[in-house]
Amino acid sequence: MSRLPVPNINGNLFDVTGKVVAITGAGQGIGRTLAEGFASAGAKVVAVDLNGDLLDETKAILDKAGADSATVTTDVAAENAPDRIVEACMDLGGRVDCLMNNAGIMSYTDPRTIADEELDRMIEINFKAPIRIMRAVFPVMEQQRYGSVINTGSSWSSRASVFNQSGGGVDYCAVKAGLQSYTRGAAQAMAEHHVRVNAIAPGGVDTPMHAHHRDFLMEYEKYIPLGRMTVAEDLVGTSIYLASDASAYITGQTIHVNGGMIMVD
Repeated sequence: MSRLPVPNINGNLFDVTGKVVAITGAGQGIGRTLAEGFASAGAKVVAVDLNGDLLDETKAILDKAGADSATVTTDVAAENAPDRIVEACMDLGGRVDCLMNNAGIMSYTDPRTIADEELDRMIEINFKAPIRIMRAVFPVMEQQRYGSVINTGSSWSSRASVFNQSGGGVDYCAVKAGLQSYTRGAAQAMAEHHVRVNAIAPGGVDTPMHAHHRDFLMEYEKYIPLGRMTVAEDLVGTSIYLASDASAYITGQTIHVNGGMIMVD
């Protein structure tokens, strides 16, 4: 096994200029904000989403910023989605430097009544799809001897979800916990190839995903030590950090970005 290069501390460790970054769930919310943030930092962005109209809006934002970008309209659980994402990255920049598995769905179903179909969809989108996309990008990153995968977990998967007080979110939390566990295993498997795998774990984020229960979500704002609910912009810095050489010696970790709402070791 070759030794991992030591970061050049005389350069800009946080530089992601020219890196090819694939972001799923980029049509709105966290994914769109991440796409805009990486584009502003000089990265080439492949934006992926199920909703083509929303994805067009994201592409317009990236075009206005002068960023090199491409889009892939697909359900991340589709059989050909992983290959299409890799192909778009290679067409855009000949590499896959960073994958952000951000696409996901929520659930507030009572665990006593959840249907098999809903549980299966939760597992397909939030667990199997990220794994299948990682499986597709890992050979490219291995050949490059470089790559960073960032999975979106959840702070609530490390503790009982606040939403569990009303009987929901149990399957969501469990599946996200599974993804964070898989992140650690994949990090071990890919370390010898200089490919890093980490996760970011937001708390409640004020995005369209929470629109139909936003008042309920915002009730918890008063318990956040840093004084406000998480917004998508709060996740950009941590994501760029994990995609850059500034985090070159970090792998297999879950970084919680929640304003102190949930604190874990």
